[in-house]
Amino acid sequence: MLIQFNFKNYKSFKDQVSLDMTATSIQEHPYNLLENTKGEKYLKVAAIYGANASGKSNLIDAFYFMRFFVLNSLAKSNEDSNIPVKPFLFDKFSRNDKSEFEVFFTFKDKEYQYGFTVDQKKVYEEWLYKRDFRGKNNYKTLFERSAASIRCDNSFKEAKIYTPGVNDKTLFLSLLSTLNIREAKDIYDWFYNALVLDYGDALIESYISRLLPAEKINDEAYLNDFQEFLKNIDINIDGIRIEKAKKAADTNEKEVYRVYSRHKMQDGSEVEIPFSEESGGTQKMFCVYSFLMRCLQNGSTLFIDELDAKLHPLLLRYIISTYHNPKINTKGAQLIYSAHDSYTLSRETFRRDQIWFTDKNSDGVSTLYSLAEYKLDNDKKVRNDATYYKDYLSGRYGAIPVFREFSVREDE
Repeated sequence: MLIQFNFKNYKSFKDQVSLDMTATSIQEHPYNLLENTKGEKYLKVAAIYGANASGKSNLIDAFYFMRFFVLNSLAKSNEDSNIPVKPFLFDKFSRNDKSEFEVFFTFKDKEYQYGFTVDQKKVYEEWLYKRDFRGKNNYKTLFERSAASIRCDNSFKEAKIYTPGVNDKTLFLSLLSTLNIREAKDIYDWFYNALVLDYGDALIESYISRLLPAEKINDEAYLNDFQEFLKNIDINIDGIRIEKAKKAADTNEKEVYRVYSRHKMQDGSEVEIPFSEESGGTQKMFCVYSFLMRCLQNGSTLFIDELDAKLHPLLLRYIISTYHNPKINTKGAQLIYSAHDSYTLSRETFRRDQIWFTDKNSDGVSTLYSLAEYKLDNDKKVRNDATYYKDYLSGRYGAIPVFREFSVREDE
């Protein structure tokens, strides 16, 4: 479970940003919260709104980079290419400064704080702390890395002998996860299970559409659950069929599959059509279903950029309610997504601390803020009986595009 994600100097974000999944003291929608054994409460879903180019995608991409670097820094450390971090570019000082990434999270009933500072050439700092629940905010150091050395705590002394094997482009955590260091492997697994998807990217949609049938072709339980899901969302598909197809002789693909959707007619007959001929929204649900279910089954965190693209607002609300439902979301899964759709931006769906906005100033610097903490012109916070979507679209919370008039010149 993600508790907090902090970062700075990444793409349009110059200063430190914090996406905090800790629940505030507001009382609405208790079923929208997760609770640990200490009675501390966290959000199941966070929705991020904002104008185009305000920073929504960059926030999600910041977590994507952190996850990518944890999973791949060791494998790519000997390559000549730069570390693929992208600092804020509209300021010459930030452009040459380090970027920082940090997460607080729980895994296997343990809470950790992990982070690092990095630029395109090297890792400068790295730290891993473990919470001691005997104190409210007491964290025990497992290791700390500086430019000069890596210091391991006595409770983490089995990692100390591997410090000489870390080069400038490798995270110590990435190295330890490949060795017999249990807690390091647990943290690696948390990042591995946390997924990041961009469903505004047509190429990614196409890739996932090709990948999923091959993954699930022999999983009868998965196919049955998926067909039930299609019926529940009422898109007129009665079932699916997957068959092995002939592959072209000049390809290296091991197996090729074709997916067909089955439609039942009013006279009782059935018609099959290639899934590629279904609507973009239906194809998207085929793609997203596997990842939503994987997240719910593992109790992991899922980031999705532009989740609402090609989806009906009621279907988006259905997905959100699935995560909020304690009978379905039994393992503490979380969904963090960006969207433009304002239909779900309502007090009937969300608590105020679940609604986040990104905004960008005239210097190109993005900021992130929660509706629960936002103060109106009268210096008062937003009430829980406000009409969120109307106030948002009217510009009361900021984070909307500003339009200027333009004219089309007519040829004389």
